[in-house]
Amino acid sequence: MQVNIQNKNFTLLEIQGRVIGQDALVLKTMLEEHIQELEAQGGTPTLIVDMSKAQTMDSAGLGVLITTSTQIRQNGGQTMLVNVNKGIKRMMIRTNLTSLFDFPKNLTEAITSAL
Repeated sequence: MQVNIQNKNFTLLEIQGRVIGQDALVLKTMLEEHIQELEAQGGTPTLIVDMSKAQTMDSAGLGVLITTSTQIRQNGGQTMLVNVNKGIKRMMIRTNLTSLFDFPKNLTEAITSAL
């Protein structure tokens, strides 16, 4: 996992592979640090998460997204999930978590709305 683009208007995070267990903790730490940096700069965090290369996610990974989305909303920002695979989206629907995130149709739409 890596942050590919950082911009004063948004952060684009591309998640690759499996977001489970220890990987979820690494993601959580990285996102917390990034949100703190944005807060220190006085920015409104908008996070776009491109999940086109995410294979699977367990409850730990989902928990990271929930916590991050909550922190971002408290700071006046938003979290957008793009290209979510069917399995992960199904898990979000089953647990009634889809209201925490915006789901743009594609990456271009997400970036355009963040600008």
